[in-house]
Amino acid sequence: MKRLLQLTAWVRVRGETCQRHVSTEDVSGRDGYVFLISVLFVGAIAMTTAATLVVLGIGAQRSGRVYAQSSQALANAETCVERSLQSLRTSFSYAGSETLTLTDGTCEIKTIGGSGNFNRSICVKGMTGNVTRRLEVLAKELLPVGTISLWQEVGTFTLCAE
Repeated sequence: MKRLLQLTAWVRVRGETCQRHVSTEDVSGRDGYVFLISVLFVGAIAMTTAATLVVLGIGAQRSGRVYAQSSQALANAETCVERSLQSLRTSFSYAGSETLTLTDGTCEIKTIGGSGNFNRSICVKGMTGNVTRRLEVLAKELLPVGTISLWQEVGTFTLCAE
């Protein structure tokens, strides 16, 4: 359905006013549809961008939390290593096999290998949330000065039984 628009202009020429028909144009109303579709298209792009930012934000938050838990689990494991070395320096008969509850998680000292002052193997697990980190330490000598020949993080224990 086409609509016709007739424009009338009033022109003032040399002090006289006269009426003149300027033009008759075909106005089909498509301008409104083009505007509406443009608004919908821009809105869809804005919604997609917003959704992407929300998903990226959630992913970054999860990654940050796991990173923090991983760092804390490693700190817990190192705490258990220090605790077991101190206990071994106090008593060579210290056997390990204990779990410590810490402020942010736990750590577990496995059975300590070896005997006496030399070549003692220590395996510990530090845990926070769902994250576990494992350390293996080989103490070459405990006294008079502690000498560590190996201190490494491992996926599974090789010096001790899990």
